[in-house]
Amino acid sequence: MVTTIGQLFKIEYGQKEFENKEPLEGDAGDNILISSKGDDNGVFGFFSIENHYEAPFITVPRVGTIGQAFVQNEDCSVDNNCMVLIPQKKLSQEELFQIAFQIRLNKWKYRYGRQITPERLATQKVSLIESKLSYDKLSKKFLPEKSKKIKVLENKNIKLIKVNDLCDIQKKTALPQNALEENGTPYVTTTSKNNGISNFVNEEPNAKARCLTVALNGSVGEAFFQFDDFITSGDNAVLTLKEKYNPYLLFYIGAMIKNHRWRYNYYRKLNLSKLKKMEIPTPHKMGI
Repeated sequence: MVTTIGQLFKIEYGQKEFENKEPLEGDAGDNILISSKGDDNGVFGFFSIENHYEAPFITVPRVGTIGQAFVQNEDCSVDNNCMVLIPQKKLSQEELFQIAFQIRLNKWKYRYGRQITPERLATQKVSLIESKLSYDKLSKKFLPEKSKKIKVLENKNIKLIKVNDLCDIQKKTALPQNALEENGTPYVTTTSKNNGISNFVNEEPNAKARCLTVALNGSVGEAFFQFDDFITSGDNAVLTLKEKYNPYLLFYIGAMIKNHRWRYNYYRKLNLSKLKKMEIPTPHKMGI
């Protein structure tokens, strides 16, 4: 059977309330939020939010990985970087996967200057064939059986503390390094090499030694302990301990911040607000 996507689905944009995801920071939960990611079935994360869409349906990114269609088999929410294809009549899993695959085959048609829209997507023709394959049978054959839930005991010796409760966090301003003459003051940038130092310049330091620098751009989340007075720009955050200086604690905080690097990239940058809210596990018995 040959038909169009518009005849099979109601097509709408996702939820505008999740366009800005900063309010979701630190709000981990059990419900899924779908975004324009091109992997992990489009899952952005799990948050304490209400499920807005009832499965099954299809999501199609309109930005980022444009046209990378996914079948959603769990109730979830979807941000407005995606279009949501809600079946107007009951479709089998096999039919949904056929349609998602054919949408992907046509994603070459779309780009920044010719964006994918509900109107354009609705006119796309799709061919549905009777499949001898059963999604349920294949799932049982290839997917591992669900294991019993394991109760994770809380470690009472570990306490989650916000970085802002441990450190003063600042941004500095400085001229670009290529506008300065070379000399003896370390210039810390967002590089992941050489302790973040890209050059030595003829300028007075704007930050004191014995602190951490955290890249907010470039190598986002890269943290380094600075041994000498240095210069840095607004692309780095400078962290100094609020309490008595303890180099071991600073090294530990830096290592824990690095563990969060996977959360950020060129499109989802780290900033002072997110860094201040970031929680790191600290040994409670040590009185930290």
